Amino acid sequence: MKKVLILHISQFGGHKKASENIKEALIFKEPNLEVINLNGFAYLSPHIEKFISFIYTLTIKYFPLLWGKIYDKKKLIKTITPLSKLINLIAVPKFLSLIRKIDPGVIVATQAFPCGIIAELKKNQRIDVPLIGVVTDYYPHRLWIHQGVDLYVVACQEAKEIFIAEGVNPKKVRVLGIPISVNFLRVYDKKELAKEFSFALNTNTILLMGGGLGIGPIKRIAKTLDEVEEELQLIVICGKNKKLFSWFKKRAKYFKKRLFYFGYIDFVNKLMDFSDIIITKAGGLTISEALAKGMATIVVNPIPGQEERNVRYLEKKETILRVNSVKEIGNLINALLKNKNVLFSLKKNALQNAIVDSSLRIVNLILNYLN
Repeated sequence: MKKVLILHISQFGGHKKASENIKEALIFKEPNLEVINLNGFAYLSPHIEKFISFIYTLTIKYFPLLWGKIYDKKKLIKTITPLSKLINLIAVPKFLSLIRKIDPGVIVATQAFPCGIIAELKKNQRIDVPLIGVVTDYYPHRLWIHQGVDLYVVACQEAKEIFIAEGVNPKKVRVLGIPISVNFLRVYDKKELAKEFSFALNTNTILLMGGGLGIGPIKRIAKTLDEVEEELQLIVICGKNKKLFSWFKKRAKYFKKRLFYFGYIDFVNKLMDFSDIIITKAGGLTISEALAKGMATIVVNPIPGQEERNVRYLEKKETILRVNSVKEIGNLINALLKNKNVLFSLKKNALQNAIVDSSLRIVNLILNYLN
């Protein structure tokens, strides 16, 4: 039986979700294919994985400016090169054993760390398995660049040009989009969704979310939206943030606007189909999902680093709006709901810059290598 190995890092977040979406699309196209989806950090060491996830979440939440200063800096990459070599000494033998055991026909990596480990094995001629790196942001960072990668998948032409500028052969970079679930190919009827979730059918609907971890000033944004003059209903996705979910559960009855709140769900596509505007963090995967559904997107105070770069690119394409503080949101929402032309323009530009079937395109590429 032919096998595909997909490597990501962390328990939550865009890298893992992207890997799940690729696996879902592979099985959709080839039901008999064996697909192994593995957390690279956890495989190397569960303790290291937990520590790195803790440090990353802590930095993003409380010290975002620090993250922005160190993200993708040439000096930092030079500094951590000796550390990377040390990690490779530990990781390479373990991953070599894994690959020999699984014997995959293709290896796919949705994050730079496992991609680098496999690329190192290929460079040293320890394995000869096609390696595809799938970048899950609109602006790739330098840690992706490895001699042993056979093909890169990127979100846009600008990302391809960044790889080329770093010396990657243009033939090794394909613009296929960030892999979103094949479920996003289906469009749900708003009347059916209103009935299913008890939404008001003819009311402006705002979707508020902070990624899988429910990060960001979601409580303050919800309070601000509750004071907006224009009529609206609010849908909040709390993700894995149980404290946030509990907060809304206790206070929902005090909201003046109609409020609906959910935990970690697998039907975001349905809620996006029903909503007019999404307010979210600027992760590449979430933004790609919103574009695929033709949503007007607002991002609040993006994290310096990958989110900041995502926003910069998408602002040029006029597909999203950015606010730098929660205070600005109320006036912006009022303006959008009053001026439907701006709202329509944002939705139109979103669809024009979306790649709805991104996962299937990536899967076709993988299957070509397998065959």
